[in-house]
Amino acid sequence: MKLSKIFDAARSGDVKTVQACLEAGADPAAVDAHGFTALQQAAMGANDTEIAPNLAVLKALIDAGSPLEFQREGRTALYLAAEFAPSTEAVQMLIDAGARADIRDAHGNHITVNAMMPEVQELLSELTGVALEEPEPEPEPVKLSAAQWREAQGRLDALFEVLTQAGLVALQDAGTTQSDGFADCTEIFHERGGAAAGLHGFCFYTRQDRNRAKKEGRLDLAFWGAPEGADADMLRVGGLIVRAAEAAGLPVAWNGSAARRPTLTLY
Repeated sequence: MKLSKIFDAARSGDVKTVQACLEAGADPAAVDAHGFTALQQAAMGANDTEIAPNLAVLKALIDAGSPLEFQREGRTALYLAAEFAPSTEAVQMLIDAGARADIRDAHGNHITVNAMMPEVQELLSELTGVALEEPEPEPEPVKLSAAQWREAQGRLDALFEVLTQAGLVALQDAGTTQSDGFADCTEIFHERGGAAAGLHGFCFYTRQDRNRAKKEGRLDLAFWGAPEGADADMLRVGGLIVRAAEAAGLPVAWNGSAARRPTLTLY
């Protein structure tokens, strides 16, 4: 068995493979090609897997001694779980295991700022004593008519063509889930020659994103910066997307964080 399988298995919630890798001698403190431990990959996978298998993987890695406080640009497993987890369970498990909650990333962002879900923000705010920022009010959802969607699709086509010309793998309707979209972009990135061919990131939205956009009038874009998804690369690609969207006549909201997806207004 390739012990490196532990990283992908941790991200996807495959507890049987994670346990098999550990039993075969995989080092729970090892890092992958992107500089993340298996525990950090499991924390990021909280957004793409069911809660039960994700928690099982986290527990297996914690019990095996995967380091709680290992940082990648200041982001520990707990910091990443707060960014990616859709509920409090993964965050609470890491806290119960002894993970330090009062932390900031390499750019000074406190863990509460980048937490994805309000209930996670509230939990961390209570633990750390750091007050929550007042969220901006969400605009009312607007269901798009067929004509509005066709008009929006034309602007999206123009935007994604610009992003492609700017060196991104830019895909519309890329699979059903975020994992599908990332896998599709990764495959095309390598098929087109990767960084050696001048490619420097991804931008995509999924079928789920598209269907939600038709109902609400807003479209979330996923993005990634080559070569390793480091914060500087993520912010570079995010900024490129924002500028291109605005030039294409698509208002965009983004807080400038690698943990947030730019949101386009389509009406």
